[in-house]
Amino acid sequence: MKQNKAVLIFDQGSRELRSISSMLRSEDCSVFVTSLPLEAIHILQKNNIDIVITNQKIEGMDSTEFKELAEKIRPGVNIFLLPPQPQENDLTFNLKEFVQFIQNHIRTENRQLTDSYRFKDFFFSFADRLLQVFEVNDRYFFNNDHLVANLSQKIAIKMGLEESLVDSIHISALLRDIGKVGIHHQILDEKGMLDKDEFTIIKSHPINTVQILKQINFPWNVDSIITHHHEHYNGNGYPDGLKGREIPLGSRIISIVDSYVAMTTDRPYRKVCSREEAAQEILRKAGIQFDPEIVEVFLSILQEEPSQPTEKKQILALCRDEALSALIKLNLSSEEFEIIPKSSMEEALQHLKGKAPHLFIAEWEIFSANKFNLYNLVRRNSNTMTIPFITIVPDKGLLKEQADPLLDFIVKPLNIDELSLKLKSLSRKELQTPRPQPLKEDLKGVAGNLEDLGLADIIQVLNMGLKTAKVILVREKEKGIIYIKSGKIVNVTTGILSGHEAFFKLMEWDKGVFHIFHGHTTDETNVTMDTMTLLLEACRVMDERRVKKT
Repeated sequence: MKQNKAVLIFDQGSRELRSISSMLRSEDCSVFVTSLPLEAIHILQKNNIDIVITNQKIEGMDSTEFKELAEKIRPGVNIFLLPPQPQENDLTFNLKEFVQFIQNHIRTENRQLTDSYRFKDFFFSFADRLLQVFEVNDRYFFNNDHLVANLSQKIAIKMGLEESLVDSIHISALLRDIGKVGIHHQILDEKGMLDKDEFTIIKSHPINTVQILKQINFPWNVDSIITHHHEHYNGNGYPDGLKGREIPLGSRIISIVDSYVAMTTDRPYRKVCSREEAAQEILRKAGIQFDPEIVEVFLSILQEEPSQPTEKKQILALCRDEALSALIKLNLSSEEFEIIPKSSMEEALQHLKGKAPHLFIAEWEIFSANKFNLYNLVRRNSNTMTIPFITIVPDKGLLKEQADPLLDFIVKPLNIDELSLKLKSLSRKELQTPRPQPLKEDLKGVAGNLEDLGLADIIQVLNMGLKTAKVILVREKEKGIIYIKSGKIVNVTTGILSGHEAFFKLMEWDKGVFHIFHGHTTDETNVTMDTMTLLLEACRVMDERRVKKT
């Protein structure tokens, strides 16, 4: 947002203009000074000049002609033509008054500009929030309006359109499908081809959108852009069969982006297209469905976009309370996360048969309804055993110390800021890196990467919880086994090593996979040292080995 004003002073040796220039430079202004008419025109062309100050008498040019030329080059510029030089005694007083007037003018315009941007920011934020409310119950037809709006805005800016038209296109793209709220979801989710009557209903949504927004006094012209964003360049679109430049420019822009985003997004009736396939289809239909000039601009922007958009992290939200599920979906970033709401354990398990999510969020009432069956099933599945779990509990009394480092709790009422912090505290590697391959043994347990949770951390967690467990470490073709009884290490083996030496060797592993199997024990003991002392001794041995290597 531009705050400081740019002032051009066209000075042909005028003493008062030099004084004005000096006074304005002390303000937060960009001041351009020239005595040459051609240079003044060049400055106007190359810079976003807000104010021009010059004498009424200009050598070699009529002041009225200069004023008209300046206004043509820079529409909206404020031009002040100073009267003939005043008397000597009045010079200082008049100049100070004039500079004060200019300063007040700048402050007033800056204040109006600030208010305008604040209003625009509020309006776009409100519209964006309104769409998020629709997204809660509509997975397919509202969750990409942000992308369509942003790409449409980029095209408009690259085409050099005026700011007001850019804003009109942006808000139109954002709100264009609001009219679909009146169309039955059974039609919107149809997996086969629509019949004639169903397609007629679908085609009504642009008019419905305009009717819904009719009572809003927009500062931009949006009605025609929204109404015609499904028109085709050859006249075969709807609702009015407009063709070519009869179609509003904003509609022609949105039409291209809308089609591209639809092709590159999963829909219930077809598979997603690749970025390249969608771009080729847009190009193939240039001059038929789309304005060829805008297609060219769009494809150039597409080349500037990241070649592989960041995949959203999928969060499975298992909540019986729809308001709680909606709260999560409305407040977590839609650009970073895709929230998949489920209301029963059966639905969640059915979803797990497909793509595994990056994170589970579950209400305690569902989570504990069947003696942790969901949790156990998730941890037994090789595709989901390393997925973090966040459980929403009704009171603090249910909080328990857990050996599973990927299990966390939040107390109701749900605090979104706390949830966001929990998500940030989870290692990015836990959410993004390929999950470790499970052991060939068909065993139950918790698994993860040593890069994310080292052996020392694993031992300390099990020691504090006084757990009995078997820990298996795998690094390439090497394997290590540690038995812990009531929090104390009792048996360690790896290769031909056993006892303390085996543990010192395993502590050096900073890469690999770990599996924790609770309740597993052994009768053989080859470690007698206290567990925490053993950890300290291992650190000492590792330090000595590093020194020897250097």
